[in-house]
Amino acid sequence: MTDATDPQAAPTPAPPAGDAPTTALVSAYRLDGKGGASLLDDDSLREQWQDPEALIWMHLDYTRGDVNDYLDDLAQLDEPSIEALTELDTRPRVARFGGGMVTTLRGINLNPGAAPEDLLSLRLWMSPTRLITLRRRPFQSITQVREQLEAGQGAESISWLLAMLSDALVDRVAELSHRLDEQLAIIEEDQLNDVEIDPDDITRLRRPLITLRRFMGPQRDCLAQLSQGPLWIDEQARLDLREIANQLSRYVEDFQAMQERALIIHEQRMSEHNEQLNQRMYLLSVITAVFLPLGFLTGLLGVNVGGIPGSDSQWGFAAFVGITLGVVAMQMWLLKRKKWW
Repeated sequence: MTDATDPQAAPTPAPPAGDAPTTALVSAYRLDGKGGASLLDDDSLREQWQDPEALIWMHLDYTRGDVNDYLDDLAQLDEPSIEALTELDTRPRVARFGGGMVTTLRGINLNPGAAPEDLLSLRLWMSPTRLITLRRRPFQSITQVREQLEAGQGAESISWLLAMLSDALVDRVAELSHRLDEQLAIIEEDQLNDVEIDPDDITRLRRPLITLRRFMGPQRDCLAQLSQGPLWIDEQARLDLREIANQLSRYVEDFQAMQERALIIHEQRMSEHNEQLNQRMYLLSVITAVFLPLGFLTGLLGVNVGGIPGSDSQWGFAAFVGITLGVVAMQMWLLKRKKWW
């Protein structure tokens, strides 16, 4: 049987990332410094944690009641660090706490039934030999990094592991950016081809763009700040973090451009709608102007008093119809001449 406490031992298969843990501990690994890692159970984690030179990644679910047992009793983090890691409302940031560094990153929620704008929050505390991550819902990015470690193709250090996690998160942002861009291109093509556009489609497109710009802008700044962080972050990890920040900056610019394109579609659609409404109102105004004199004539000749011209003649009605047609023709000629119609 493989010894989970031996850092050189073959990795033990991890439970599926979507399985709900019975405790706050989702997974824990000891990196072997060669791209692989050993999966640790609770007892092995507590034993290995006592070795200050061991490279350990502990992944927790902060909604579990025993999360403080790992953060306070095992990791011995100070109170400000624990509060920063477990607070409900977070934004991407980087701060130094108790001998380590705390940062909060956001990831795309790819869980079944989730909306793109429903971002996931990943909280991290790191030191030269320790990385603690906390989540509320499963991350596919975390699963990807775990699989790479178990295959021996993962990080060789904590700073490298941080770069791999950041890269996996940004890759999901890239996938969503491409998908939103394709949806927007379809709507733009429909507009050019005079295909009726559902306004709800534009709303469903603009909503995630607002959320993504709100959080990915600060996250880009966080990654750029991490690339200039403490000296224990090795040079290769700094270069990777800087490149990841540049990629995310490009996606933020793409989100801004897509917002503007969606706004142009919306404004053009509203302009076309208003133009159609104005044309209809103008047509109704012309019809009203044409029939106003006719209404006056019929009202005048319809009064129930004596002396109505033509009331005793068999040609009276025909003469009245001829007069009304003449009035209509004269009105149409006059409107046409003045270019009102």
